Amino acid sequence: MVGLTGGIACGKSVALDFFRASGAGVVSTDVIAHRLINQNDEVKGALRKEFGDDIFSVEGTVDKRHLGHLVFSNPLQRRRLEDILHPLIRTEWLHALTVHEENLVVVELPLLFENSLESEFGFVVSIFSNPITQMHRLLERGLDQSEARNRLDSQLPTELKALRADFVLLGDGEPSFLGKQVERLCRHFLFPAFPISTSS
Repeated sequence: MVGLTGGIACGKSVALDFFRASGAGVVSTDVIAHRLINQNDEVKGALRKEFGDDIFSVEGTVDKRHLGHLVFSNPLQRRRLEDILHPLIRTEWLHALTVHEENLVVVELPLLFENSLESEFGFVVSIFSNPITQMHRLLERGLDQSEARNRLDSQLPTELKALRADFVLLGDGEPSFLGKQVERLCRHFLFPAFPISTSS
């Protein structure tokens, strides 16, 4: 099992798609979190109790932009959100591993190092991007300078994640460049360690 991490706006989701295309099973904790926030009534109730009605739209869905503004500007509120979501997310990604038939499964975990999850994985892959690139991408997503800086400051710097990882991919270039790195990593290092099953 491989843990995939990296800073915000470094290309983790893009890399995960390339891992899938290379033949690996993939699990996205971002997708799990999105589903929990939008479809799990218990989670929505806990969010309403903790953060109030203002984080909900008139349709009853969570306004992720407003929730993000609250939690990334206040470390205590961010911790409260993590306390609600992280145990459920962990349960779901661990369960997802039991239903994957691929020998190589990649789990995308943005806060892998922050939550000391290295021991759960045979290898950890981190995607590195220059902070200037990260900031530019966050601004392109519609965040203002302050919001983008709060999100960057909420995680370990990408250079520290790179130092702690077993493998580092460069996320500053075009998606195709990241794809070539993923393909080579799988072919030369990961698939030899986790041979492709021929039982199916």
